[in-house]
Amino acid sequence: MKKEKLVWWLFMIIFGIAVVAAAFGVAALISVAMSSPETAAFLVGLIGFWLFANRLIFGYGGVANAASTFLKGEKIDRETLMAKIKEPAEKIKEMSIASLLILWYNSLEPFKYAYYLGFFLVLTFAVILGMNIIVAGPVALVVKALTYGAAIPTLIVWGLELLSGYYIAEVIKKVAEDISK
Repeated sequence: MKKEKLVWWLFMIIFGIAVVAAAFGVAALISVAMSSPETAAFLVGLIGFWLFANRLIFGYGGVANAASTFLKGEKIDRETLMAKIKEPAEKIKEMSIASLLILWYNSLEPFKYAYYLGFFLVLTFAVILGMNIIVAGPVALVVKALTYGAAIPTLIVWGLELLSGYYIAEVIKKVAEDISK
C-alpha cells in the first residue's frame, strides 16, 4: 500500500513538472511568435502542414515498415493490414499480403494530392508576392516564412513516399520472382 502511494505521488510530481514545463514552453513560443511575425508564420506553416501531413507521414511510414517486414520474410498480421485499408472486408479478405500492401499504398493517393495542392498554393502565393506582381512588401516576408515552415513536413512526406514506393516495388519484384519459380 505504501509503495502504491509513493508511486502515485511520484507520478503526480512528475506530471506537475511536465505541465509547468509545457506551459513555459508554450509561453516562450508565443513570446517569440509575437516578437516576429515571420517566426509566427513559420511556426503556423510548420505546425499546420505537419498536422495536414500526419496521415501521410504515418501512412507511408507504416507501408514502408510493413513492406520491409514482408521482404524479410517475417509474419504480418492480415487483420491489422486489412484495417488500414478502407475497403469492405468481404472484398479484400482473399487478397494476398502483397496485394493488401499495394492497396494500402494506393489508398493514400487522395491525401497526397490534397497535401501537395495545399503546398503548391502556398508556394505559388509566396512566389507571386516575392516577384512583386502583387505589391505587398511585409506580407511577402510572412508568406515566405509560412512556405519555409510548410516545406519541412513536405520534405518528410516526399521522402517517406519515395521510400514506401521503393519498398512496394521490391515487394512486386519479390512476388514476380516467386511466381516465376
